[in-house]
Amino acid sequence: MTLITFLLICVAGMLLTLLTMPFARLSRLVALGSLAGALAAAVLLNPNDSVTLGEVTLATTWFGGFFLSALAASSLLLCVIGLATGWPERLAPAALATMAGVGVAISSTDPTVALIAAAAATAPAALVASRVRSTPLGTTVGVAELRTLALVVSASVLAAVTILNTNWNSDDPTFVLALAFLVVAAAVAVRSGAVPFHVPAALLSRSGEGLGLVLSLVWIPTGFGLIALSWNASIFGVPGDWLDRAVVVVQMVAIATLILGAVGAMLHDEIEEIVVYSIVQDTGFILLALTARSEDAAQPARLWLLAFVIAKSALVAWAATASWAFESSNLGELRGWLRRAPILGIALVVIVAATLGWPGSPVFEARGTLVGLGLPDPLHFIGTAAILLSLAYYARLLAVGLLTPTETVRRAGGDWPHWPHLARETDESASPDGVAVLANLAELGDETSASDDDEGVPHRRPKLYLRHRLTAAWRLNRPLQTSLLVLATATIAAIVAFGGFGASDASQSGITLDDAAAPPPNPSGLDNGGQPTDTPSAEPTAAPTLQLAPSALPLASPSPSESPSATPTATATATTGN
Repeated sequence: MTLITFLLICVAGMLLTLLTMPFARLSRLVALGSLAGALAAAVLLNPNDSVTLGEVTLATTWFGGFFLSALAASSLLLCVIGLATGWPERLAPAALATMAGVGVAISSTDPTVALIAAAAATAPAALVASRVRSTPLGTTVGVAELRTLALVVSASVLAAVTILNTNWNSDDPTFVLALAFLVVAAAVAVRSGAVPFHVPAALLSRSGEGLGLVLSLVWIPTGFGLIALSWNASIFGVPGDWLDRAVVVVQMVAIATLILGAVGAMLHDEIEEIVVYSIVQDTGFILLALTARSEDAAQPARLWLLAFVIAKSALVAWAATASWAFESSNLGELRGWLRRAPILGIALVVIVAATLGWPGSPVFEARGTLVGLGLPDPLHFIGTAAILLSLAYYARLLAVGLLTPTETVRRAGGDWPHWPHLARETDESASPDGVAVLANLAELGDETSASDDDEGVPHRRPKLYLRHRLTAAWRLNRPLQTSLLVLATATIAAIVAFGGFGASDASQSGITLDDAAAPPPNPSGLDNGGQPTDTPSAEPTAAPTLQLAPSALPLASPSPSESPSATPTATATATTGN
């Protein structure tokens, strides 16, 4: 029952965090404890676990547990970083609710439940990433985010109705599949901010919610992407003019996202906007995975989604830390940041490596495979152009950091180690909080010494000074601690992107819906072209089939003509769990 344990921890943690929110410290402890518990439960998920709740069967896989572990680890690290950069009050409960929704979505054997759960998981992200405020900009951002939520939910419901409806009347049945393909892709594109749906995503960078961006632009699109990939080859892999036209439309959106997303990152000067457009650009590969409509795209797409989740979470954490450490997010004011924060610079380089890789590395090959399968041969150069454009805006960030530091950067402490005695002598090398602490310590030490002299007792200043000096050192080195956490997150992302921690093997197993979404082998006697075969009971071919009759529901029982030795479905294997 490891899956139920994970879900219960997420739901209970969300409720307790919300209930204790008036008590800030208690709420933070509950949030961090819940996230740590969710991470432990996700790591310990049994790949063969299953549970039936009414008519809904939830079953886990190796990849499902790995994916949930990535979400839990990212959210825990981001919230810890938030302790220093500014606690995101609603990020933790929203992250827990989102993980619960995604957990149901990727473990359900029922496509309808999976889509509804994925759509429901977007609600916490919409509410946390942008709230309707009294300012005109806040109202605009809030309304845009709620509108995005409505579009995603509508697209998800329409996709479920379109794919699973059994009474469509059409001379060309692939018209129904083309419509389903478009609405599924639209749900991914709208939520991820793909061009031309990038305006609401760009507004999120001005919402003031910082770390909350990972919910709306990173975690939710990957959940939708995993569910959409389940139908990629088995349902949408059939030939047909309508489907071909639908694929061309999504290809155009993917190309525009890969190119214009990078251009947007290069043209903006605010770090948050650069990060948003960087995320938007890389979501183009999720759309390419859909346009591939091939089983060969499944494994590289899953590996890319794992790397995308952690690497982009690390990039958001990097931006939040840099803005907090230097009290500015404008590149014009951050000239020379790399000289004052070398650990953040190393973290950014590691994030680039985790996102782009290099020839021969798993993440690089995964991106190349998605481009090769998702685009026609004459457009394969788009993959190289996307890499070069990505390198351009990352190089811009690093180049700005090597320039002569501005006054804003010089005032900041950076992530170099600082000690109280050095900070006392050189105020510009310490944070204002640390200098204030040292001033108070000096006064306290002087008063203690004078009191001891008057009473004729030995001085106790060295012991008192050491204790408070350690306290001051801890506060002075908060930028160092936060930068190390960002570097740790980036390192985890790089290890996963290069197939470490078992990511390569896990990406081959898929999610429960991958088996459940596949229609029964040729139960209606239709071949790939939709033409009747000579023998209705013919053995199924390796190519995907099209079935729109009632028996085509993903959870239908195998046909009588199916061999007893055939591979069992996800529902059958689910009964072997705890």
